[in-house]
Amino acid sequence: MRILNTFLAVVVAVLVVLFAVSNRAPVVVEIWPFPYRLELSLYALILLAVFLGFLAGMITFWLTGGKRRRELKALRKETRDLQASLARAAALSGLKDPGSKDLPR
Repeated sequence: MRILNTFLAVVVAVLVVLFAVSNRAPVVVEIWPFPYRLELSLYALILLAVFLGFLAGMITFWLTGGKRRRELKALRKETRDLQASLARAAALSGLKDPGSKDLPR
């Protein structure tokens, strides 16, 4: 799996470099209500737009996952509490291993 990830990363890096070399023409970017003009290479503008889209998607994904993270935290706490309770019950009943199958009869 690690080799596949490395291979895909190299392929993407090569494609990005080829894209950058092929699209070096300068473009002027103006955002209408603002008086600023920005001159960038075409590849820089496109890569910037892709990065900003990726960043917006990651922020949205993180914000929508808040409920699931809270649920997971509560379930982990409940699991720890139940394991502690099981260990206490095993200690009181004389079991050596709370997960063992040799329950007293």
